[in-house]
Amino acid sequence: MPMRCARKPVILVIEDYGDSREMMKLLLEDLGYRVLSAANGHGALALAASNHLDLILTDFGLPDMDGIRVVRSLRKLNTRLRHVPIIMLTALEGDEYYYAALRAGCTAFLTKPTDFETLQVIIEKLLDENFDHTEYRPIPVQFCES
Repeated sequence: MPMRCARKPVILVIEDYGDSREMMKLLLEDLGYRVLSAANGHGALALAASNHLDLILTDFGLPDMDGIRVVRSLRKLNTRLRHVPIIMLTALEGDEYYYAALRAGCTAFLTKPTDFETLQVIIEKLLDENFDHTEYRPIPVQFCES
């Protein structure tokens, strides 16, 4: 009997800076994920509508709509996306951004610059089949300068 290959989890990266988007894509692919990427919110919504996604990683500041609007639109796009984990990754710090992400439906909130190992741990936790995706309580991760 042939061995069945496990499906690679699919991550959508939404980032307007090309170099950052490509670097994130390469790092995630090295970890074994299939990565789709979009440079703006409208592109992300089109990809989300036509692909099965396991996790979404989005920037806050995008050229056509902010990350909050993208998250709200993704959550409303179809029932399949209601429980997909979404990580907000932003250079914007402050409680107002964290709580805006929480209200929009983000599952985790990270500030840039982000340590990739920390991001990897969060992604693995969110993709764990035992993680309860039905509750939207973003995991706040703060990075302090030493």
